[in-house]
Amino acid sequence: DSRNAMKKLKSDKIVRLSHLILNHMNQDEDVEFFADPQAIRADIIHLISEEMKVDEAIDALVRRKIESQKRTIVEGSDEWDVVYRKYFEEEAARHRKVMP
Repeated sequence: DSRNAMKKLKSDKIVRLSHLILNHMNQDEDVEFFADPQAIRADIIHLISEEMKVDEAIDALVRRKIESQKRTIVEGSDEWDVVYRKYFEEEAARHRKVMP
């Protein structure tokens, strides 16, 4: 549900994800590293953090868009969730560099 869509990842979880991603890439025979693994992991952390910032900006934009509706849509209602998802997907398509 969209009420939980914008939970932030804590830095320790982002670091853990970076390790998992790097380990997965390391097990793939088709992946060859041309940089230090720690530098690659730092780039992964940066990329995740930047995507989270984009999500936060999109969330704020979508919330303003919903609030500007002529008719009040109550946050937490099924209608709000549907409208939020629709607007979020539209804005994400416009603003994202990396798509899920």
